[in-house]
Amino acid sequence: MWRNIFSRADQPFDKIAGSEALICRSKLKKALNTNNQLLVDRIFELIDTDQSNYIDRQEFNNFINTLSYKEQNHRLRFIIAICDLNDDGYVDKTELGCILDACIKDQGLDLTADQRKAIQECVFSLAGLSASDRGLGLKDFKKFLELVPSFDYQFERFLNDLLCKKKGRKKIKDLNWSFTHIWYQFRNQLKDNMWFFIYTISNVFLFFNAVSNYEAQGATLAVQMARGGGACLNFNCAIVLLPMCKAVLGRLRHSSVAPVLPLDSLTEVHKGIAMNIIAFSLIHISAHFTNYTLTHQNIAIVLSTSLIGLTGVGITLSLLLMAITGYLRSKNYERFLSVHNLYVPFFLLNLFHGHVFWIWMLVPGLLFLGDFGYRMWRKQKKIKISMLESLPDGVTMIRFDDHSMKKFYPGDYLKIKIPAVAKNEWHPFTISAAPESSTLDLHVRFNGNWTGALHNLSNRMAYAPEALYAQIDGPYSAPTSSVYRSKVVVLIAGGIGVTPFASTLQSLVLNEQQNKGLANQQVYFHWLNRSQNSYVWFIDLLNQASRQLGRDRFHLHIHLTSLKRSFSNIVMQMAFDAFWSTFKFDPITGLPAQTSAGRPNWDAVFRDLSEKHSGEKVEVYFCGPKPLGKSVKKVALKYGLFFREEKFE
Repeated sequence: MWRNIFSRADQPFDKIAGSEALICRSKLKKALNTNNQLLVDRIFELIDTDQSNYIDRQEFNNFINTLSYKEQNHRLRFIIAICDLNDDGYVDKTELGCILDACIKDQGLDLTADQRKAIQECVFSLAGLSASDRGLGLKDFKKFLELVPSFDYQFERFLNDLLCKKKGRKKIKDLNWSFTHIWYQFRNQLKDNMWFFIYTISNVFLFFNAVSNYEAQGATLAVQMARGGGACLNFNCAIVLLPMCKAVLGRLRHSSVAPVLPLDSLTEVHKGIAMNIIAFSLIHISAHFTNYTLTHQNIAIVLSTSLIGLTGVGITLSLLLMAITGYLRSKNYERFLSVHNLYVPFFLLNLFHGHVFWIWMLVPGLLFLGDFGYRMWRKQKKIKISMLESLPDGVTMIRFDDHSMKKFYPGDYLKIKIPAVAKNEWHPFTISAAPESSTLDLHVRFNGNWTGALHNLSNRMAYAPEALYAQIDGPYSAPTSSVYRSKVVVLIAGGIGVTPFASTLQSLVLNEQQNKGLANQQVYFHWLNRSQNSYVWFIDLLNQASRQLGRDRFHLHIHLTSLKRSFSNIVMQMAFDAFWSTFKFDPITGLPAQTSAGRPNWDAVFRDLSEKHSGEKVEVYFCGPKPLGKSVKKVALKYGLFFREEKFE
């Protein structure tokens, strides 16, 4: 056993010590992932038994050996030795207060003196000590940990980080598991896959039907290929506008046909069809050029003198410009929007280029024009902003008391233009108020020029109020709009991504008050934030949801990603657990849920959910940063959960 412990300690020692083969205080501080100099000094003094001001390999091995014992007494003695500043074998209130203050400061938390005192008192109270007692000893700590049992988990996690033990990915050897995972992926996108199959079959049929018809007429292979590509272009150019009929499709999301329509991926559908238009255009153009070459026609004359040639050049140029700016749109979104208006001449030229294109375009074109006209008419109306308020963590709240939205659903979003910020810019944001509310609220995080200008305007309005007006384009439906249909819901928000779920939770609460909610609906809510201040946005709403729905139905989980998984967090979390055991709310957020450090272990979260709700459909709704969404989706699908992600395009 000793050899095994020493061997696993050698690698971390070499990594921490470097070429000098000795660990100084600054190196230990870095290894412990803390700025808490008090803790660093206490731990260093305990490890440096020969008081040489350096830690050698033997001393480090002894330290790891002490921490690695699963028996709790060894670890508790180590904790006591760190906190026992006067080395009398006990931790009194003054010493505990010094250590806790240092840990809280290291974690970047903002707690009042009264809060810190209350946390400290809870530790002593749970340990059964009175004001006259000497302090916490080994027996007292053991009694305390019986009531706050998370210590061993926190300590193991800290030790694994210190020893650089990271769980590697297991290679998948179980073919049955692989097939199951593929099935989960397929099932999650069943609607998309079904429509993709229908779409693919339609293109294949149209292409080969045209080829067959022109072959029967004696046309060359080049002409057959050109006509096949042209037939597919007629079809694709006609339907590419359908995913952009947002007002119509938003209504369909809440109709009986919604379960069979790919409404969560309309932008991807539009992009996919556009890519196929480019592909079939290449086939169509290259086949025609081949035919011109084989029949000895002058390509330049054909393109410049005939209606087919001139319209073909115009169609190709407009398509090329839209494709290039679409590919580069993340670098210049305004340019992409401007150039994308070339779709108007693109379709007009197609009407002259293809003699039967108007037949294909008649129904989709009228539907798009009706949808577009309705949206243009709706967003011309100017609405007065009743409140523009600056909130913590760079967030601005926009409120409308009198708005034109007669009907919207929780999770819907809209596009807004505020001329006082920018005259011609529209930006999408989720509606954070419930449909049942009398006001329309938006919460906007400072993240760019427009949002920054809005935040500055809100600060200026606090001192010099002025009348502000906005124009609204929407509402438009999003995946979260369907939460009310789900029996088991997992809502995962990253930062300001909480806004669609704020609307959802508020709606659930109001419907519950009126006995209109879905009976026994289970809601699991995970909110990840970098800043402690971010939670103040919706604390009242979360408390209300917890009271109204009950903790057996509303499961609240708060994650503060700025908290470091360090030794400071172990000591602090022990004290916070004591506070929670006493008051049943978290000292950081004031919410009826304990705040966890860092991101959750999604594998454990979704595994527990799949076991708890075995045989039930569990739907995960995510809104937040794309990298986080990607990792959440991967694990959710692993356990057969359905994944939906908010998109505002």
